[in-house]
Amino acid sequence: MTYFTNIQLSNDRCWICGYKKVAKSEMVLLPYLCHWCSKEQVATLINDLIMDAEEHLNQGKLDRCEDIDVLSFSADICELGVRHPYLKQFSKILSTMAVQVALEHKYTPERLLKAVDGGNMSTKWARVYECIIFLRDVGLLEPGEGMHIYERYRPSRLLLALTASVEAVNVERELPPRVAGCITGYTWLRGINVTINWLKEGAQGGPKGIAKLYPRSEDKELLIPKLFTAPTMYLLGHLANGYDEFSEGDLRAWLSFRGISGDDANSIVNSLARIIPSNHRLVNPFYDGYSYHFKFNPSYIRMRERYRERRRGRLTS
Repeated sequence: MTYFTNIQLSNDRCWICGYKKVAKSEMVLLPYLCHWCSKEQVATLINDLIMDAEEHLNQGKLDRCEDIDVLSFSADICELGVRHPYLKQFSKILSTMAVQVALEHKYTPERLLKAVDGGNMSTKWARVYECIIFLRDVGLLEPGEGMHIYERYRPSRLLLALTASVEAVNVERELPPRVAGCITGYTWLRGINVTINWLKEGAQGGPKGIAKLYPRSEDKELLIPKLFTAPTMYLLGHLANGYDEFSEGDLRAWLSFRGISGDDANSIVNSLARIIPSNHRLVNPFYDGYSYHFKFNPSYIRMRERYRERRRGRLTS
């Protein structure tokens, strides 16, 4: 496979949210990220979410994802991603893998191939391979030994722990949507974290983290799935910086700097407003007759404050 060979990224955009830079100072000071995605508060919140989610997943609490704030939040992040036609297939691959590991304590590429829609066998296999290497980056697979890829990249202790609770929901073919979403959302948060660190360190070598799942142009150039990454980073940034609410106008203005407007921006707003059917619990919308206002789910605000209090406790102890 040649997908993960060294690449050369331009420094005139943020390779997370898609922000297009104009000032040369931005390109020099933050060559591959923007001021928003590089903030320490955002990195801290993502780390808190990952650590908290991992603690619950390691304890086999996946089947309680609706009742645990950080796991519900992870499922909501998946809701943002599965609307992206390219990323959606990776959620299906991961869900298929989780079911097979739960039932057989292993996965097989042949089963994963069935989760990929469209394309010839070569294209399907490339996407399965991308997903397998991505899962190695985020800790659900780990190095092993053997001739077959499922032996070289075997289920990690975390994947075995979270799939142990999958057995409790008595599934044989597919996971309940929110359970599947929790796993996927967690891996995407972990993947964003890995990619941000890779970009901060100079983006050397092949893509790492969620950038491994970025689509490619016909010229093999990396494309940012910003219809997922942009709204995700907007929400994470607002929550991390202590805001409890935001307006439709604020969101649209922010998206426009990422080249997202028209129908694409409408789709994001409508999804958050639940005009488009969605199971997310991220925000509660209010329409004032002219536009929407959004307030974060109170349980997620309390979750953020719990993380802050925990950090303050560490500093004073």
